[in-house]
Amino acid sequence: MRILVVDDDQINNKMLTKKLEKKGFDVVQAFCGNDCLTAVEEGGIDLVLLDIMMPDLSGDQVLVQLRKTYSAFELPIIMVTGKSETEAIVNSLRGGANDYIVKPVNIEVALARINTQLTMKKLNKDNLQKAELETAHAMIVTYNHEINNPLTIALGMLRKIEKDYQSPYIDKTRNALNRVVDIVKKIESVANSSEVQRSDYTESDKMIKLK
Repeated sequence: MRILVVDDDQINNKMLTKKLEKKGFDVVQAFCGNDCLTAVEEGGIDLVLLDIMMPDLSGDQVLVQLRKTYSAFELPIIMVTGKSETEAIVNSLRGGANDYIVKPVNIEVALARINTQLTMKKLNKDNLQKAELETAHAMIVTYNHEINNPLTIALGMLRKIEKDYQSPYIDKTRNALNRVVDIVKKIESVANSSEVQRSDYTESDKMIKLK
């Protein structure tokens, strides 16, 4: 898991980074709010430990910017603050923070809260994928049922026509219908798979990959 540590105090930043790295985390450092936004935009960040008091943008300002793009489940953000006042903590939580840690950071407390947020993130992702897969499977089964009926009738009628007529158009029609049969079989294989893979169709639309 990749954690972004954001703190303008380089000593605090490096100390926390080393402790997290010893626990097996991949850590990225940022020393100001703008660097934090850049690091997140570059991708690959699983969780942010965000200091509140910084010179360029405050942690709360950074939080607001990040929440415009990422939900609390997509990008957990834990505020790291020297402030223990209830109002400051409540403001951060209202702004979309998942949790908070008070300085000086107790690494065991930090690990417990980090692992909780990462576990919740994974559970939410798994639940979304499960719901998405169930919906895709139901749609595929429905489409296959609706396609198979007229397709069977069309193939049966084509065989009858072939007995009375010889035309290149009949061959082309048969080939087209057989292609539809193959596509239906591929769709059935997707319905029986454990995941649905997508590819880009247009800039705004995706399509399911057929094996």
